[in-house]
Amino acid sequence: MMVCVMEHTVAHQHTAWEWFDYGQTLALLPMNGMRSSVVITLPPTEINRLMCMPEDDFNRDVSVRFKHRLGTMRLLSTRHAYPLVTVFAKRFIGPRFALVGDAAVGMHPVTAHGFNFGLKGIATLSAEIKAAQAAGKDIAANPLLLRYEQAHRRHTRPLFLATHAIAKLYGNDSLPARFLRVSALRIGSRITPFKRAVAGLLADTTR
Repeated sequence: MMVCVMEHTVAHQHTAWEWFDYGQTLALLPMNGMRSSVVITLPPTEINRLMCMPEDDFNRDVSVRFKHRLGTMRLLSTRHAYPLVTVFAKRFIGPRFALVGDAAVGMHPVTAHGFNFGLKGIATLSAEIKAAQAAGKDIAANPLLLRYEQAHRRHTRPLFLATHAIAKLYGNDSLPARFLRVSALRIGSRITPFKRAVAGLLADTTR
């Protein structure tokens, strides 16, 4: 995954875009003014090519990739490449120890929930510690940590599995995968309760 900041000639209207193209995943995240954070997911060899590309060539390449949705684009920042690694720890806790953030659940960025889940885990653990402290109990007792682990697994596992499945499906360009993608999109666009359920899953990180 490569991330950078680019200036563009068409206003982003404060709208974040993400779409799956054949062989790549693209995202535009609005910033102040005529700027957006650009996120491009490609195989490592292609990312390396983008990272080494002269700036003028890079600007043209990215403008074409995004089909000029925001007009002509120009690089404003340095380019940064990151390997995509997902994590769902077998254990969130140990003796007087707890995993939080990406150490517990490292999400693929496609649904943009990794940071949210990190905050959620910290909030869950903090609430347990605060309650124990108020009651004069051990703030690292095993029952307390176990409640945190159970709650955080319950909060994160469904979306973690769904995100992993989406990334696998949309990263596969085989004919069966393409057929399944098209079928799923058609079903989703026609069944309102399904659309609402998916939107609710993606928007709600408080459960």
